[in-house]
Amino acid sequence: MNKDKNKWIEHVLYCKALLDSIHYGASSPFIPIYAIELGASPIEIGILYSLSNLSLNFFQVIWGYLSDRLIKYVMFIILGGFFSSITMAALLFVKSITVFIGLVTFHSMTASMSIPTFVAYSSRLISEDRWRRFIENINSLSYLGWVLATLAVGLSSLLGLSGFSTGFSIASISGITGSIITWIFCKELNVDPEEGYLPSIKTLRIRRCIKFLNFLVLSVSFGFFLSMAWPLFTITLTKISVLSLFDISILDIVFGLSGAAGLALIRDHLTLVKTSSILALSGSAMALIPLVYAFSPYLLSLVLIHALIGVFGALYDAASLAYVLENTPIEGKGVYTALYNFSVGSAFFCGSLVAGYILEILQQSWSLEAALTTLYIVTAVGRFVIGLLYRYLD
Repeated sequence: MNKDKNKWIEHVLYCKALLDSIHYGASSPFIPIYAIELGASPIEIGILYSLSNLSLNFFQVIWGYLSDRLIKYVMFIILGGFFSSITMAALLFVKSITVFIGLVTFHSMTASMSIPTFVAYSSRLISEDRWRRFIENINSLSYLGWVLATLAVGLSSLLGLSGFSTGFSIASISGITGSIITWIFCKELNVDPEEGYLPSIKTLRIRRCIKFLNFLVLSVSFGFFLSMAWPLFTITLTKISVLSLFDISILDIVFGLSGAAGLALIRDHLTLVKTSSILALSGSAMALIPLVYAFSPYLLSLVLIHALIGVFGALYDAASLAYVLENTPIEGKGVYTALYNFSVGSAFFCGSLVAGYILEILQQSWSLEAALTTLYIVTAVGRFVIGLLYRYLD
């Protein structure tokens, strides 16, 4: 492809990323809240988080393998967006928590089709010297779309409409629209089969990529402590803080806005900063949010901490993807990205599940507040210690 054609497709990829973020922004924050509405227990909330994250990341390995082998990236991007959107629409008719968890798991499995394939397709179009800027633009658009979608859901609930119906409908429409745009404007790449999966399988020897291996170990450890807090957050917001759907949407909006604004304001100053340093700063800073949830779970405190952590969360996400792309061979980026996401997703599975079960056990002899506080402290310490260790990657 010539440069003008690549530039045009790059804008299409930005549009696709924006629509995907709208899809997730209108659904992801409210899926666990809807599970609470259906009567889910702490264990079931933990299972919901763990299975959705495991399926989202496990199947990326399969899709990454197939897309690199077949050199068919656009097809997987389109199918992933279509099937995940159809599944999101089906959630509107579910009343059983078991069926709900099953559908959310299936949604994550189908959505995972487009994640490694989007990265692999983009990596063949965007020159290496522009990768970091491309990733930062994608992240900024993602936060923007997330905020717009979450705001729409929050306002709909404030106006007396069903926030869940509005959110799941927006997610379904935006996902299908993204697939249609990709189908119209993106074409499969003409790549020599010898540059496809066979070379990437030869270079997929983790011990040869020592930087990637060290990063993977730290990311898995950090992911475990990161995900421990997720079911706890949901329970705190609904049972301790007793926030409305609009209040909860405000927290996600603040988080998204601060992330997008933070990246926009400081990204030009990060060019000369080591990726490992960004990971260390942002990772250790994320220890603050569980502490606020533990000791000051009030709306104003939560808004302030979400505003702060939104910036660090955006930095962490951008730096993580940048580190993977900077330390893996170009012909296997789809597989390596899938491997990273699967490994971290497995940690998310364990962290959310362990937190749900431990909370259920602690509640047998402790109050809900005491059990939550204990687990929040554990996850805060783990985040802080592992976060600091990122500094020693280079």
